[in-house]
Parts: sequence; C-alpha cells; structure tokens
Amino acid sequence: MKLKHIKALGIKWVILLVAILPIYALITYASLFNIMLISVVLLGVTYIVGDLFILRRFGLIVTSIADLVLSFGILYTFGYVINGIPTQTFTAALTATGFIVAFETFFHIYMENQVLQLGSHIYDKRRQTLVPQKLRIEASEELFPHEGGKKEGQKEDTHNPDE
Repeated sequence: MKLKHIKALGIKWVILLVAILPIYALITYASLFNIMLISVVLLGVTYIVGDLFILRRFGLIVTSIADLVLSFGILYTFGYVINGIPTQTFTAALTATGFIVAFETFFHIYMENQVLQLGSHIYDKRRQTLVPQKLRIEASEELFPHEGGKKEGQKEDTHNPDE
C-alpha cells in the first residue's frame, strides 16, 4: 500500500472520529470501543467503495451522495444495535452523516488531486461546473446548431418534412 493511501486513511479516520465520537457518546451513550468499531467499519467501506471506486469514475457529487447513503446506513445500523431506540439512533446517525459529508467534500478534493492524481479542474461555462481537465470534450458548432447564427455562405434549410 502506498504511503499516500495510508495518509489519506489517517485523515479520513480523524474526520470520522471527530464527527462520530461526540455525537454517539452524548446521544446514544456508546462506549469508546463501539465508536472505534463503527469508525473502522465506516472507514473501510466508504474508502474502498466511495473514494477509490466511485470518486475515480463518477466525480465529487456522486461520491458525496454515495458517502451520505453508506454513512447513514452504517451509522444507523450500528447505532440501533448499540442503543435500540430508533429516534435517538436516527437523530445521531443523521447529525453525524451531515458532518461527515460536509468534511468529506474537502477530503474528496484532496483525494482527487493528491492521492489519485486525477489532475486539475477547470470551470466549464456551458455546464457551470468544475470538470477534470483530462476529461474535457470539445464540440463543434454543428453539434449545437441552435446556439449560434448562420455562417456566411450557409444556405437555409428548405426541406419541409410535412410534404
């Protein structure tokens, strides 16, 4: 395993502990062992599925949505097993998931640039989003005929499909 992945795992684990430890200790009264177990399972699943597989192929938004679903599912399941009270578990899982997704957005940018080295991003005016520079597509004017005026010497289309 590369040193970059170990550093990324450490950063992600700190993010998870900062989000999970106070919330689950106060709301569900989980022990330190249970919180560590939750964070290690969540770390393994979200790093492999979200950060290594989904982020590389689909980008930041899809990865954040996947992290939201995975984190909430794992946190709610473990919280329900530990606590057994659905409302407290739901509140704790939802709050912790919100913090995790907020901080993981910055972590995903770090993963793209430093660990996975997917390259820099540029602003695409047409889609109004940041896109990786390697994955840009250039389209000719013929692909978007309604966006510009007619070129000089171009004849008007006289074909009538109703005839």
